Amino acid sequence: MTIWDDLNARARGLSTHLLGRPALEGMARAPDLPTLAAELTRRGYPVEESDRASAAGLELAARRAIAARLRILIRWAGRRTETLAVVFEDEDRRSIATLVRGAVQRAPAELRLSGLIPTPELPERALEELARQPSPGALASLLTLWRHPLAPALLPDAARAQPDLLRIETALSRIFAQRALAAARRDGRAGVLYRYVQRVIDLHNGYAALVLSGEKEGRDEEQHWLPGGRGIPLPLFQAAIKTRDPVAAGTRLASGFKGTRLAPVFADIPGAPGGLERAVLAALIAGMRDGTRTAPLSVAPLLGYALRLRAEALDVRWLVWGISLGAPSESLVEGLVTAP
Repeated sequence: MTIWDDLNARARGLSTHLLGRPALEGMARAPDLPTLAAELTRRGYPVEESDRASAAGLELAARRAIAARLRILIRWAGRRTETLAVVFEDEDRRSIATLVRGAVQRAPAELRLSGLIPTPELPERALEELARQPSPGALASLLTLWRHPLAPALLPDAARAQPDLLRIETALSRIFAQRALAAARRDGRAGVLYRYVQRVIDLHNGYAALVLSGEKEGRDEEQHWLPGGRGIPLPLFQAAIKTRDPVAAGTRLASGFKGTRLAPVFADIPGAPGGLERAVLAALIAGMRDGTRTAPLSVAPLLGYALRLRAEALDVRWLVWGISLGAPSESLVEGLVTAP
């Protein structure tokens, strides 16, 4: 059984530096980016003077601030860093999928970097180099050269003229799941970390089923289901897809999350772009808060902090781009992930 007391204490200390809901709501009412930049600077974000009116510059400051906090945890983790692969490689998985999608869409490098969190394997400079790659194949080659553990997931699909993004994301999730389950076993199969990895696998299966339910038949759907989860077995995955309607599929999938805070999220899928991602993250944070109360000596406080850190990254991005586009402050407040 892994001892987490010291890391939990460090996470609790670091959590006092999170922006928090009141501060974020205040920032949502900023009239422009320079005003937002001033508030972020006051709260410890490293905003350069030249970036105070730049959305990309403010996002860079957010990445650096969050990366600095992760580095503190890494220094304290020591040999437990491998056990915490679920935290760091999960962020890498998300980053690589986003970067591949951006390469397929030929988006500007700064947009591909939006919302990404640097990690030990993919620090800020590595993310920037990947964002400059002209194609998914070039991105895959670079990750292979760096011997990143998730690089094999991109081959050979990324080199195709029309890469299948769902296939790539499933391949990334498959390798991540195998590695994360193996690492989490060190904390015990009945432990919080192992159950959390299983929940992450369930979420991949839920997302994949929602996507596939909106497509025409003909795709090899079963290949997108990952073993190792707790709540979304293959029959439920297939039944959700067969509805051929994402809303109906969500209702089916909600039964797999019964008894958790994720069930109502899938039963009533948010219609706003990115709404599902934000709602799922909010539910995970609330669930981990429950876990911290029932198992305070487990890894739950540390996982809860990592999730809240991801929420802050999403919220800052949400505010930066929302304010830059002139979105109403009420809408920005409503879209925040961080709980009141």
